[in-house]
Amino acid sequence: MIKLIASDMDGTLLNSDHRISKGNLEAIKKAQEMGIHFTIATGRIYGDVEPFLKKHGIECECILMNGAEYRDKYGNLLETIDIDKNKAAEIFDMMKNNDISLEIFTSCGLYALGTKEQALVQTAYRVQAFNPGTSFEEAIEIAKKHNHFTEVNYITDLETFLKSDIKIGKFNGFYSNEETTKKIKKMLESIGGLMVESTFNNKNVEINNINAQKGFILAKVAQRMGIKKDEVMVVGDSFNDYSMFTEFTESFAMENSAPEIKKVAKYMTDTNDNDGVAKAIYIALSL
Repeated sequence: MIKLIASDMDGTLLNSDHRISKGNLEAIKKAQEMGIHFTIATGRIYGDVEPFLKKHGIECECILMNGAEYRDKYGNLLETIDIDKNKAAEIFDMMKNNDISLEIFTSCGLYALGTKEQALVQTAYRVQAFNPGTSFEEAIEIAKKHNHFTEVNYITDLETFLKSDIKIGKFNGFYSNEETTKKIKKMLESIGGLMVESTFNNKNVEINNINAQKGFILAKVAQRMGIKKDEVMVVGDSFNDYSMFTEFTESFAMENSAPEIKKVAKYMTDTNDNDGVAKAIYIALSL
């Protein structure tokens, strides 16, 4: 019997309009009414998830920043897996020496090392990744009002920042082409102990502690809750979901998933535009 359901967000729970469909919402609430725990598992920070929870009246636990944080339904931290500050310093050096822009997801919100102009361009590339077909000019205008630009904190003294109590959960970067992404990934190979992934057609880079993966942190919390691995169901579509599929047998790949995810999934469900999560949940309720 399934006791915990974990769903990825982008490309999975959210449709192409970045909304939670009525069908998915009804299925989530049905599962919760039956006493099943529901967890959102995403690469996003809590500030990007909370508005969805409030809008739809969803009370659920959250895996955030690909597995760097696990929060309860009230938003309280249950578990964290951060990037070591020494490794973070190496990443910062790489950024400065190669004129690379990255967002920094921390325990105290979003940070950036660089200029306001670089942060705006970075946010514009983010907008384009989430909204394919958007021109760069349109993306810049949207970015000017985006919370990843308007709410970012700028690091003025890197040494002070690294010595502070601020915990770094994830570095995140969006770029205009695959070549830049591949170049950054290759440079990061020299820094051990990191998990480096791309989830938007190789136009972004996500950097975590190698142990900060969705499946790993979900396994920890499930064990603490007394839930066995075969009582957990997971659903996702992209590379940052891979660890959930290797940690748990009851797994559903979205029809719109990357081929690598489809290969390791036990089951298939519909696309994110056709209530794929809801259909997976209803199957899970009968397992």
